[in-house]
Amino acid sequence: MSLRSSLLKAIAVIALANSPAIAAPPDGKIEINYHRCDGKYEKWGVHLWKSPNMPLPDIEWPNPMMPTGTNDFGVYWHVDLEEFNTGSKSQVNYIIHKGDIKEQGAKDMAFDGRAHKAIWVVTGDRTIYFSKEEALKEHTCKK
Repeated sequence: MSLRSSLLKAIAVIALANSPAIAAPPDGKIEINYHRCDGKYEKWGVHLWKSPNMPLPDIEWPNPMMPTGTNDFGVYWHVDLEEFNTGSKSQVNYIIHKGDIKEQGAKDMAFDGRAHKAIWVVTGDRTIYFSKEEALKEHTCKK
């Protein structure tokens, strides 16, 4: 491993260590947490829409929602749950992407925002995890 690579990884670890711990999302919000093994989150955003195929205001494919903040998992997005209420459902549809590079197998992803207020996504893994511990237990970043 090069000195530069080692230094960049050390900086990423320090940045995450100094990031706020994960707390429950604020009332009325859902939270999408995203972890990248390389620690590089620049220009990664989330495309969000409600069923059927209606984008949230101000979110377009070339203009995804940028992260709300960072925590000790990586980055996260907070979105009003009411944006997804359609009758008896609160299906949160999303794709985490950077340009045309898509996470989670390049598939449209969804979860029930009433049943799960927060999810955890790990780069290169199609699974939606419902706890940080589960996400970290099931995934180890390759060195």
